[in-house]
Amino acid sequence: MVSPFSKFLALTYERTFTDGCHKRLGHPSHKIVAQLVKNFFLLVSSSKLYSLCNFCSINKAHQLPFHQNSLTSQAPLDLNYTDVWGPASSTSIDGSHYYVIFVDHFSKYIWFYPMVKKFDVSIIFPHFKKFFETQLQTKIKSLYSDNGGEFITLRSIFLTSEISYYTIAHYTPQQNGVTERRYRHLVETSLTLLHDAKLDHSY
Repeated sequence: MVSPFSKFLALTYERTFTDGCHKRLGHPSHKIVAQLVKNFFLLVSSSKLYSLCNFCSINKAHQLPFHQNSLTSQAPLDLNYTDVWGPASSTSIDGSHYYVIFVDHFSKYIWFYPMVKKFDVSIIFPHFKKFFETQLQTKIKSLYSDNGGEFITLRSIFLTSEISYYTIAHYTPQQNGVTERRYRHLVETSLTLLHDAKLDHSY
C-alpha cells in the first residue's frame, strides 16, 4: 500500500530524471537516490541513474582512509570528537568565519556551532557541556581533538569536570578523522549546493 507521503513525493518528482532527485535531495550518493526511488515509488527515469554529477566531482575529492584508532564508547557522551574549521575565505551573512563541531562517538550525532572568532570555543563548550549533560542525564567522560590553542585553554574545565582529554599527533589530522570527515562533508555539501544554485559563498 502506498502511503500519502509516498504519493506526495511521487507527484513532486513526477517525470524527473534521477539526476534531478540527486540535486534536490542535497547531492547524496546515487545508491541513496536509488533506494529512495525504489522505496517511495518515485516516477523518475532510470536512464541517468549512474551519470556523473559535475558539482559532486568538483567539490568532493577524497584520499585513502587512515587507520582507525582503538578508542571505544559504550554510551552517549562517553567519547566526543571535536574540531574547529576555518577561517572561511568569505564572511557569512551572520559574521561567522569559523565553526566548531562536537561528534558523539557512540551515536555519531553532530552538534554544530558557527563562530565569529576561533577562541569562541571557550564560551561555547561550557554551554554545550551543561546543556547536553542535563538533557542526557550523563556526564562527558572524554574529549578528543587536535592541539589547537582554543582547546588548550579549556584544560582547567577538563580537570575540574574530570574529563579525559586526548590529542592527536602534530600534523596528523587523520587521527581525528571522525570530525575531519564530518566537517569536510558539511563544507562539501554546502559548496555543492551553493555552486548548483549559483549563490554567493556568504550564504
